Amino acid sequence: MNPTKQKTLAIVISSLRMGGAERVASFVANELASQYRIVLFVWNEKERFYPLNSNVEIRILATKNRGVLGNTLRIFKLWRAFKSEKVDLSISFIHQTNILSIFASKMARIPCIATEHSIFSALDSKFWRILRYLTYPLASCITTLTQQDLKHYHFVKNAYVLPNPVEIDCNPHTPPILESYRPYILSAGRMISSKGFDELIEAFRIFSAEFPQYSLLLAGDGIQRQALEEQAKGLKCKFLGKIESLAPYYAKAEFFALASHREALSNVLIESLLCGTPVVSYDCPYGPKEIITCDGTTHNGILVKMDAKRVESLAAAFVEMAQNRKDYVKNTTLAYERFSSKIVLEKWQQLILDCLNKTPT
Repeated sequence: MNPTKQKTLAIVISSLRMGGAERVASFVANELASQYRIVLFVWNEKERFYPLNSNVEIRILATKNRGVLGNTLRIFKLWRAFKSEKVDLSISFIHQTNILSIFASKMARIPCIATEHSIFSALDSKFWRILRYLTYPLASCITTLTQQDLKHYHFVKNAYVLPNPVEIDCNPHTPPILESYRPYILSAGRMISSKGFDELIEAFRIFSAEFPQYSLLLAGDGIQRQALEEQAKGLKCKFLGKIESLAPYYAKAEFFALASHREALSNVLIESLLCGTPVVSYDCPYGPKEIITCDGTTHNGILVKMDAKRVESLAAAFVEMAQNRKDYVKNTTLAYERFSSKIVLEKWQQLILDCLNKTPT
């Protein structure tokens, strides 16, 4: 059964700034634009990072109000927009936006899919946690990224695991600058405390004593960048800033490293594996353990236990990877079986058809 052209899908997300959920929202919008009319609703276009297909229609629902009043206004603006645009199904991203979109969808009497892109405990406001318990059962479907996180959604009947679709060109033009830094370890993400870049740099400092030929390349930006640059002085460490496509950087890296203290399902780990580059990551809640295979001979990366000695353990994992990289590289293709865009998009398409065929209550 093919979706009909006249069906209109609303994709709702607060912004399209650099981030994992924003990347997925943009990707899904672009891919579905050939099958559906896609209207993408954002609160603002500041720091827009990801490109959109010309067929994707953008609507900005701005409000000068904040707090409860601002969010109430957003609900009513969404409701009116869903009605005026004749939306058949809404798809929202990230917990707070999910809650607002579910309210608006119920008012417009259309089915809705709410997608989670961080771990359950990341929602630290008691007010929003209560709203999540009240609204999520009203959605047509809730998706989460990992089996571990799914266990928290026992209060929702229609909750499923739907990993991020990842598409990356692993044979791109390589920037000449990379050759001068090889061999190098790559890491990427927003430079905030929960991403653990400070611990990553310290692990690299320890590792560098034994492997001085290595460089550390860090892609991304954030409030901690200046402090991290100060911390990295004296090390072979290069801050790349925001990079639209990391493909050439993955392809030339010895391995990718992640020191996050929490990750729903890390796009960067998956992208690295799809480019044939093994990974090292903290075994944080919840995503890395569902991406990195460590059983027997089918290991494609290393999981590092998060304990009091985790920085030293991370440095030791760097040493292990540097010494035995070939053993890990041969299993990186396992990621295609679960995370390739073709496989995940087929799941998205089926989920959308199922929800469109349901009559909302």
